[in-house]
Amino acid sequence: MPLIDRLAGIGPDPEQVDKLPVDTFYCCMLELAEGQVTKAQIVSYFSLDAGEETELDWIIAQYQAALDKPKYLEVLRTCFVLAESQIPLYDSNAEITARLTVV
Repeated sequence: MPLIDRLAGIGPDPEQVDKLPVDTFYCCMLELAEGQVTKAQIVSYFSLDAGEETELDWIIAQYQAALDKPKYLEVLRTCFVLAESQIPLYDSNAEITARLTVV
């Protein structure tokens, strides 16, 4: 299952989604940005598969390209909090990906 879907708690059958905790992921991203954890540690902690690791690489690349890096991390967290609350415009992988690309 895609990493974004697991963080957002979305999928064909939301009851079957192995949901990841948004705040824990956000904190891991903050610590990654500060050099306190590695990508490999995040992959291991969340037991990410190869496809999910590819999405993690994409999120990291978006962060690295962001002009305002602290804002990007806050938008990342905001998107997934809104998604897990089933807020319209944050209820599909495509919508979340588009939002995370704009920052």
